[in-house]
Amino acid sequence: MENKILPIAAFFISLLFINSCKKNNPNITAPAAPGVYITNEGGYANGNGDISFYNPANNEVTNNLFQNINNFKLGDVIQSMYIKDSTGFIVVNNSQKIVVVKIPSFTHIKTIIIPNSSPRYFQPVNDSVAYVTDLYAGKLHIINYKNGTVVKEITQMSKWTEHMVTLGNYVVIEERNLLSNPANTCSIATINTADNTFAQRYSFTGSNINGIAKDNQNRLWLAIDEDTAHSITASIKCLNPDFSLNKNINFAAGHHPSSLCINGNRNKLYFFDTDIERISIDDTIPPSVSFISNNGRNFYGLNIEPVSEDIYVSDALDYVQPSRIYRYDKNGNLLSSFTAGIISGNFIFSNE
Repeated sequence: MENKILPIAAFFISLLFINSCKKNNPNITAPAAPGVYITNEGGYANGNGDISFYNPANNEVTNNLFQNINNFKLGDVIQSMYIKDSTGFIVVNNSQKIVVVKIPSFTHIKTIIIPNSSPRYFQPVNDSVAYVTDLYAGKLHIINYKNGTVVKEITQMSKWTEHMVTLGNYVVIEERNLLSNPANTCSIATINTADNTFAQRYSFTGSNINGIAKDNQNRLWLAIDEDTAHSITASIKCLNPDFSLNKNINFAAGHHPSSLCINGNRNKLYFFDTDIERISIDDTIPPSVSFISNNGRNFYGLNIEPVSEDIYVSDALDYVQPSRIYRYDKNGNLLSSFTAGIISGNFIFSNE
């Protein structure tokens, strides 16, 4: 059954729109050059997550960017960030909020609270409405990010909703299975952006989808982990724009493709499988040789800068000390490395 718009009274109770009274720090200037923002989750329930900024032109790193600029902490578990025009939307998972900042000054504009949520990723669909996925709620939050209100919640979703991509008139949602509730099928769900309604679910064999990308032919790519309990090996699937299967790249047993992402030209896919792997959108078989070896490191976050095609990857180490970030060129040569914050998970490029 389709969700109804929240009643007006509950609407204002369930969503608080907070503007900070705290003053910015006039002695700190945010970096304005093209570069990469890095979300550092911080330790769960420790409230020590923040944003780092790296300028590849001069190898300068600015850590704790939000707190230094705004004189207060960002929150607990910094999950992701999205930049739209001159505005940044920072999703703070365990604090049930989205913190909105100006780009590049990084000054706080407002905070949108989504009660009883565990938000993961933010995806605008027009100039005022955005979708927000959730770890535990079994729903998709639809918010008006201009005035900070919840306009709708779609409850036909799986327990855990994660990454999103826009495909034509739809937003495709990656649905994942919680580790406490393993299953032998995984799925994506489509939402019609014209009326913000649930459209359809597409299911696949495998334990989980871990990464979703759109190529330059408007096709959808999914990284699907193996299901050892049912002897289903991992795969990377390519779906046509109508969601029919285009190709299926099957892996041997013991492989776990994850963190699927795509380059700026949208013709090369990168993912973790212990090491960093790369395939072309024209490939039909898995890579036979690793692209970049992990050399014993704990790879955690991965993304590709769209212009230079530099590869950014984080080593979360022991999840307690600050992460180490490695930057490679498109040929896999190491260009630089530096220290960011605790559990660096996502890379967001300011020139996208």
